[in-house]
Amino acid sequence: MPPLTVSSVASATSPGSSEDSFGNGTATSKEIELQRKRARDRKSQQAMRERTKWTIANLTEQVAFLTRALDERAREASRDSAAAASRIAVLETENAQLRTQNAALQLSLIGFTGGAQDQAADGIAAPEPKRWEIAPANSPPTCLADEILQGFLATKKEERLAGSVPAEKITKYASKHNLVSLLDKDRRSDDDISNVVGDIIRSYYEIDTLPKQVAVFYIMSTLLKWTVLLDKQSWDLMPAWLRPTPSQLVTPHAAWIDRIPWPRVRDYLIAHPGITLDDFAALYSSSFCVSWPYDPSHILIRTPTGPDTEDITVNPVYEEHIRQLKNWTVAKAFRDRFPEISDLMDEDALLE
Repeated sequence: MPPLTVSSVASATSPGSSEDSFGNGTATSKEIELQRKRARDRKSQQAMRERTKWTIANLTEQVAFLTRALDERAREASRDSAAAASRIAVLETENAQLRTQNAALQLSLIGFTGGAQDQAADGIAAPEPKRWEIAPANSPPTCLADEILQGFLATKKEERLAGSVPAEKITKYASKHNLVSLLDKDRRSDDDISNVVGDIIRSYYEIDTLPKQVAVFYIMSTLLKWTVLLDKQSWDLMPAWLRPTPSQLVTPHAAWIDRIPWPRVRDYLIAHPGITLDDFAALYSSSFCVSWPYDPSHILIRTPTGPDTEDITVNPVYEEHIRQLKNWTVAKAFRDRFPEISDLMDEDALLE
């Protein structure tokens, strides 16, 4: 053990030495605590910045979402407004047609001559609706064909009211029928009416010969074109016996009745709604005949319009043949099932 000296004892017992050691320890602890506080502050500030960034991003996304929603709502409101305007126009047209039908009914009740003269004598102007402007009073569709044709008719009316049908296409509705879609389901013509009628006729397997198919096509296309246009030109193109009777104009009835050739039969079917399409159609489709005594190939005229395209129209000779109601007959099976209707067919043929 080394010997103790005065200086070593003084150094060991000096109060300053102990205080300096304690003081240095205290200073180090404060620095550590300060560093920890600064670290916590930095983390807190960083967390606050992250929350601020998230809040800004979230608010930006909400603003964008609400902006898109408002834009979509505005577009929907615009579409709804346009649809409402179109619907109002359609309703106004239908209302005008109903008023015309009502006037036609009044004329049928008072008579087209004596009653009108009596009204004129009383100073009352008798209404004179144009016959070609009055559409048949059809009830809601009762079969698939009616659903297709009435839906097509409603669409075409809306297009015409909206002015979305080119004038040149409207003119084609009153021209010759194009039968390409009737003979080939994969081919289309420029005439939408001929296309939809051809598609429907092909679905009736009972109408199994070319003369019958073309005859029915002619009736349906001619009638449908008039109901689309309601003008004098398409009215004049219809055979007189195909034009609607007063009963068809004022009495709601199934649209398929309008396509029956005989006027008295149409009136009979309207007066006897118990005779449904299911009762009538299959037997009628298989029984009717147009009495064409020549080669069926002479019924159509094919006109090339390009290397692989052609227009197919009805031979004017056959058209004149089917425009004569006396050439439309039904077989014995139909006559046995519907004797009263068969008698009316004979009467119409004689009075043509």
